[in-house]
Amino acid sequence: MRINFRSLQNRNFLLFMFALVITVSAVLAVTLTQTYQHSSNQLKAHYKSSSSVLQYKLEADILALRRGLATASRDFSIKTLIRRSSTDTESLALALKNYQSRLKNDFIVVYDRNKTAITQDLPFPQQASVNETNLQPLQFIFHQQELYAVVVQPVKFVENVPNPDAWLVGGIKVAKLLSQDLRTITNFDISIRYLGVVRATTNPNMSLTALTEGLATIPTTNSRQQSQEQRQANINNKEVVVYKTLLSRLQDEPIEVFFTLPSHQAHLNYDNLIIQLSAAIVVILILISFLTFSFSKSIARPLRMLADVANEIRKGKYPVIQLDKSLDEVESLSMALSDMQEAIKNREKENYQLAYFSAATELPNRIYFASQINQLITNNPNQAFAVLWMDVDRFKDINDTLGHEFGDAVLKSIAQRLDDNKSESTFLAYLDGDEYAAIIPLEDEQNAMVAANQLSHIFDQPFIVKNVALDVSVSIGVSVYPTDSQSPEQLMQFADIALYECKEMHHNVSRFVAASNKYSVVRLSLMTELKSGIEKGQLQLNYQPKVDLKTGKIVSVESLVRWRHPEHGYIFPDEFIPLAEQTGNIRHLTHWAIEESIKQHLALKEHGFDIKMAINISAVDLIDLALPPFVANLLSKYQVEPNVLIFEVTESAIMADPEQAITALNMLRNMNIKLSIDDFGTGYSSMEQLKRTPVDELKIDKSFILDLSNNSDDMIIVKSITSLAHNLGLTIVAEGIENQETMAILADLGVETGQGYFMSKPLEAKLLKAWLMGNSGVFSSDDKDSKHTKVTADQ
Repeated sequence: MRINFRSLQNRNFLLFMFALVITVSAVLAVTLTQTYQHSSNQLKAHYKSSSSVLQYKLEADILALRRGLATASRDFSIKTLIRRSSTDTESLALALKNYQSRLKNDFIVVYDRNKTAITQDLPFPQQASVNETNLQPLQFIFHQQELYAVVVQPVKFVENVPNPDAWLVGGIKVAKLLSQDLRTITNFDISIRYLGVVRATTNPNMSLTALTEGLATIPTTNSRQQSQEQRQANINNKEVVVYKTLLSRLQDEPIEVFFTLPSHQAHLNYDNLIIQLSAAIVVILILISFLTFSFSKSIARPLRMLADVANEIRKGKYPVIQLDKSLDEVESLSMALSDMQEAIKNREKENYQLAYFSAATELPNRIYFASQINQLITNNPNQAFAVLWMDVDRFKDINDTLGHEFGDAVLKSIAQRLDDNKSESTFLAYLDGDEYAAIIPLEDEQNAMVAANQLSHIFDQPFIVKNVALDVSVSIGVSVYPTDSQSPEQLMQFADIALYECKEMHHNVSRFVAASNKYSVVRLSLMTELKSGIEKGQLQLNYQPKVDLKTGKIVSVESLVRWRHPEHGYIFPDEFIPLAEQTGNIRHLTHWAIEESIKQHLALKEHGFDIKMAINISAVDLIDLALPPFVANLLSKYQVEPNVLIFEVTESAIMADPEQAITALNMLRNMNIKLSIDDFGTGYSSMEQLKRTPVDELKIDKSFILDLSNNSDDMIIVKSITSLAHNLGLTIVAEGIENQETMAILADLGVETGQGYFMSKPLEAKLLKAWLMGNSGVFSSDDKDSKHTKVTADQ
């Protein structure tokens, strides 16, 4: 199980337990160290007393043997037997055997004065070379793999002689000296090592080999002093404590005594103490752990409850906070959290009001409106409804005339009237500025316009604001779910688009129509792709011939752009030219069209046709003063005369920025480029403006030409424009000629040039060349098929 170290309860518990374990460990370490030291000191003291007991016992046994041999050496019968030993050895051996039995030793050997054995074949001990007055207390011999403690007693047949006549040597096996009684008294296993071979032990359960292997690693002792060092050894796979001392030396090799004791017996009290202390510590740790956990839990419980409350607040819930008075700090925190919750609740109400409602009108705002549409679609996707986008007409005039404060009062008054007159199911919102919106559920989608018109009639009555009566009207754009879109964002967007259509058409109410959507994704992509389309050669120019109506000669052609899009197919100029003007790409398009037209002029000239090229120029081109230098560079580059070009400019393009347009037109006119006003009669140019504009011709819009033979009004307009142009020194071009009768009327009215389907449709470059080459001579109006009309082109 993973412990959460970030928990206050766990941290308190673990920290306290850590401190407790450190404290207990320190106390336990000190206690055990001192106890172990005390136990070791006691063991050393015990070893010293045991060593003294061993020394005393050995000396006592040897002393008894020495006294017995001293008595035997003074025994007359023994002396007599020794003197006769050369003839009666058996009697001497029998007598010595009786002594040996009484003294409980292992052997008594008689040596002559030359230290030659008489009774047994046993070498004389080397230590026996001392005299009677300075005998060694302990002497040893090693015979037949046995270690013996021996006593050497001189025998004198006459007591006062200086040198012994014979020697008595008595020996006791060391193994007999280290009896079980000694083990019981000292509580040590006592072993003797001589030349690495253990010859005696008081532990009958221990093999000599095991003792040899276990004790062989302990270095020998060269001192008679007791070794105070405590050693550890492994005997029969058991850990033992070892002390050693030097007993004697034999043939310059030490005879060492080892005091061994199993480790668990050596530190019996110490081990018991460890067990007892450990048991006590475990009990204490369990008890303190429980108390610590309970204490930590008592601290963490109210904090956890407060954390749960804070989490509920985070979710937007406001539970009742119970004040915990168990701790002052917790009580203070509870009170602070309660106060914070109340403050958050109040601020949330304020923020909700600010976030979802308009402060100016107290109606829901745009965010709330969008969420309401989304909620309607989610909860009832089959319910149709209309989205109405409303804009107050001429509201800027109210603000500018009466001030913004008055304008805010008008907005609030409008909101109030809308709210008072809405149906129960209608959802109203104030968007921004002078825009309102509404959601109206529909039983039939056809009722959308009816509902919008009803809402519009609310504004029929004037508004009385601060004692001022105002006639206020609104324009309303309508989109319908699910017909127009199933997306909340698109429904609002389409209603907004319909609103702008409504304002442009000066209607009160307008329904969204997808075909008139100037802001579709396709149109947006075309705005981006136009420049690359020019670079990739997707655009081309078609050319429509212009004919001198008197002579029938082809005097010029109008260059008309076409876009063959690889994905969307054929796109009409009316669709992408406005986009090019909006994005500024019209400059690239115009530059491309002028250069392509010059190239086409040169291509036709190579075949003998000196044809002028008419190119349409937009308002964006006119305010771009870089156009004249660009054209001059092209004329220089291709070595073409300026009068080859005719730039056609609409009235609206000139009226967009008259001063800038006239400046640009004058620059072009000074370059000897012919200028023409296209679609004349459909714009708003004044006589004063026309007089100032440096143009050479007027091009009458086809709307006045198409029904010229049947419409007397059109006839009057065309006649007036022609007369006006001639009086100003301008020539006339009529477009939209589709029959011979119209062509004849225009010629009679004095119109110089005409174009239209009666002469020819716009042609691709290769078809134009074929058309020109297939028609030589003057245009024949008798031939209605322009493909077979004879044309005489200017050579």
